[in-house]
Amino acid sequence: MPQLFADCLNEILEYLEGDMITLYSCLLVNHLWCEISVRIFWRNSWDYNYSNLRTLISCLPTESKEILSKNGIIISTSTSKPPMFNYASFCKGLSINRVDYKLKQILRNQQSVSLQNLNNNTYILAQELYKLFFSQGSLKILDLYLDRNFNFYPGAKECLKNLSELRCKPAVLSSEILYQLSQTCHNILSLDITVDRVISKELTDLISAQKNLKHLDIKCFCTEGGLKDVISSLTNPNKITKLCLYTTFHCFSLSFIIEFTNLQELELDFDYDECFKDFEKLQYAFFPKLQILKIEYGCPKYELLIKFLEKNGKNLRECYISYCKYNGDVNLLKLAITEFCPNLKKFFIRNRV
Repeated sequence: MPQLFADCLNEILEYLEGDMITLYSCLLVNHLWCEISVRIFWRNSWDYNYSNLRTLISCLPTESKEILSKNGIIISTSTSKPPMFNYASFCKGLSINRVDYKLKQILRNQQSVSLQNLNNNTYILAQELYKLFFSQGSLKILDLYLDRNFNFYPGAKECLKNLSELRCKPAVLSSEILYQLSQTCHNILSLDITVDRVISKELTDLISAQKNLKHLDIKCFCTEGGLKDVISSLTNPNKITKLCLYTTFHCFSLSFIIEFTNLQELELDFDYDECFKDFEKLQYAFFPKLQILKIEYGCPKYELLIKFLEKNGKNLRECYISYCKYNGDVNLLKLAITEFCPNLKKFFIRNRV
């Protein structure tokens, strides 16, 4: 019976993920509540406040604290007592950019230093904190959207071997980091990348190493050849169930989407209608499992979109379309949605300014 209660409590507290105020209150109820809620409270670094990071800094090993001291970095902590838990081991989602930002705010509020010294101290402090994460944790989500290179810390291979979601901007990552990721991470299910330069072999190797990739999000600012390199490196495109594409200008053909035969969600976020000039290559494509369609900025001609919905509207549950009078008669589009999308639960037309 006690175990049943603990399992039920765990199920309930899971719904509080991200609600740091309520979770903190749960920590104070009793020992059982604390043991269960502490793992949720420390799960995702993007939910951390300054107090979380100060606690982690107090948990740094002596060697790291000596490095901080030698560089004149002194962070006040709320307590000198030893930690009750290995908090870093509970972290499953790490956002490098957000942690960097909050560490810089802690240093800015505590020390009066020049901008150059502030950036340098932030980097030093961050390195020691990431060493702690990678030596103690087992990450599921890693967000490497940052404006500087990143280091492959000791313990990273063990920490990242079960990574299921990666978000990154490969252009700012060294070839060595991409290589190490390709050698370590083989179970990524969701990949979010910004492609704005020549595609490196290390990046294509990282993509091709993923045998069970389900979600692919590409923000593309490169040439069509660059995107082709990304798509051609996919081992099993027919396993992709969610595809999101974003671009500010037309730089690639959309015909490759036809290969993603098991798509359940398709999102095309293009700034201009011109980006859809070859949507005619998709109008007769068939995606039997498609349930969500989002085209919220630029939009193809409605006559092409209507033909697409005729083939793929049967199982749609959600549809988000951008409205522009130059794309055709919106009333005809609405009639087509009524006829071809019998299972639609959400429909939204976004008026463009």
